[in-house]
Parts: sequence; C-alpha cells; structure tokens
Amino acid sequence: MGVEVREDLHDLFRGGRDLDGPFGLFGHRSSLPALVRDVGRVASGLVRAAAAPVRAVLFDFGHTLVDFQRTQEALHAAYQQIRDRIEAVAFMEVPELLDLVERVAGGVDRLVEQSYREGRLEEIDQAVLLKEALAGIGFDLPDDVIDHIVILDHSAYSNSITVEPEVLSTLQTLKSEGYRMGLVSNLTLRADLMRADLQRWGLMDLLDATVFSSEVGVRKPDPRIFREALRRVGTEPAETVFVGDRLYDDVSGAQAVGMRGVLTRQFRQEDDPKFSPDAVIEHVKELPGALRGLGGVR
Repeated sequence: MGVEVREDLHDLFRGGRDLDGPFGLFGHRSSLPALVRDVGRVASGLVRAAAAPVRAVLFDFGHTLVDFQRTQEALHAAYQQIRDRIEAVAFMEVPELLDLVERVAGGVDRLVEQSYREGRLEEIDQAVLLKEALAGIGFDLPDDVIDHIVILDHSAYSNSITVEPEVLSTLQTLKSEGYRMGLVSNLTLRADLMRADLQRWGLMDLLDATVFSSEVGVRKPDPRIFREALRRVGTEPAETVFVGDRLYDDVSGAQAVGMRGVLTRQFRQEDDPKFSPDAVIEHVKELPGALRGLGGVR
C-alpha cells in the first residue's frame, strides 16, 4: 500500500479501488521510501543461489496467492461496529464513520512511514498502531477494546478474499510432486487469525510452514524472516525458490539469502531493470513449469 492511503480511503467508501496488501484498513503498510529501497539494492543479488535441485517453494501471500476485492458493504459493516465499540466506552463524541477512519488511518500512516523512513524492518504490531493512532485523536482505549477492534478490522479483510480454484489445484500439484511449501507474509494482522483463515480457505493443509512478520517481528526483505521460513520448511537456500509479486521485498530479498526468486505478475505488475528475477510467471498455474526450468521435479 502506498502513501496515497488517504485518497484510497475516499475511493473505498465511494466504490473505488482496493487498498494494496493484507494489512487491514488501519493496519496497512506504506511503500518503502526511495532512499531505503536504493540502499537495499546495493546488497541485493550479492548472494545468488548456486544451481541445485529445487526441493521447496516459499510464497508471498497478498497479490501472489490471492487478490483483494473489498466491498463498501463489508467495510461499512465492520467499521460501523468499530465506531460503535469506541463510542460505548469513550464517553465523548466520536467522529462520523469516514472521518474516524481517515483520522485513524492518517495516524497509522505517520507511524508506519516513520518506521520506514528510519530504515527499520521490525514489524509494528497492529494493536500498537491502533492504540497509538486512536490516542493521537483523543481516544485512550483499554487493551480489551483495542483487541476487539483488531478482530473487527481483520474480519473486513478476510471476508474480502476468495482463493481461486487454480491456486489450490496448483499447490496440490506441487505437493503431489514432492515439494515442501511455505508462506512468508508481511502483515501486521494477528498470526492466529491468519492461520484460521488459511484453514478456512483450504490452504493450511497444503503448507508445511507459515511465517508472518507480525509473529517473528521483522518484515521482508530482512534476511531473518526468510531464514526462519527456511528453518521451518527444513531446506537450504540453494534448494528453495521464493515466489512473490514485489521485486524488492520478495525477489531480491530471497536472492540475497541464496534462494532463487520468481516474480508473479498475476495480480499486479512490477518492472525494474535493477532487479533480475530468476523466472517470471503471468499466472500461478505456470509455476510447475517454471520450477522444472529451475531444476525442480521433472
């Protein structure tokens, strides 16, 4: 999600485009500032994987395995409940719905952008973001209320997702061919709620590991989140491929720890000559063939 979040909020509540990424309406991520991206590029590609048989595939989540189709109705329902919850305990006037969302999202924006501006890759907990943003507009709410707001925010996000049958069938094919598979996602949302969603969508049983920045404390492209995923799937970097839609976070980040990086363009398109994916696919169904080309199962 870019820094244009305030325009996105108007679009969302007036039938416009979706926010970019699985971060909830309040718990989103801003794009990395250009300075931080450029610093990261200096290190990218220095540790490239030697040719080795591919034994495992790690996936990004948002705009890699799923797209987002939020509706005004779902958002209105969730955030009206959030407003009502705040009003019940605040004992003061609460802004109208759109104004409340704009003001809280603006506070979250500032906190997240400050983190990126300082070059930090530590993930910021969604509850902390919400608590600080609400306090910034005069609502110092107890933790149990914040926890409830987090759950409501999550429901608006998770109810907007449908996993395409071709995604499930492709992962089933890869599993039958013997690949180990894992998920590595940057998001501030709670990991336990995400795993429950993955189970509901039919993905959890296909994955050998799920790694979320909200749980491990750092976000891609920090090498630590990739290494934790490798530890959980039980493979070496040279025998692991990472699939994602972002050249910096996903492809270059994975390559920097010795994996091969595959760029997927199914849900969003990103091009930059400074980066060199090991393969590019237009749809997830092309992945088995791409893996064979990289030395996978034949």
